[in-house]
Amino acid sequence: MSGMTCAGCEEHVNHEVNKLSGIIKSTASYENGNAIVEFDNSKTNIAEIEIAINGTGYSVRDKKEK
Repeated sequence: MSGMTCAGCEEHVNHEVNKLSGIIKSTASYENGNAIVEFDNSKTNIAEIEIAINGTGYSVRDKKEK
């Protein structure tokens, strides 16, 4: 992710991601410049999460799955 500068940015990203069905946990960190999202892949997917994050004005630069 790019551009987060404060805790308010984290909350904005988390709020938008948590609107999606199937989100278990969303943790955005401006200090680390990333977001870690746990989700039920039967209810949502990485593409939908990326759209939600991009909708906040931030962009996803790299995606990693565990």
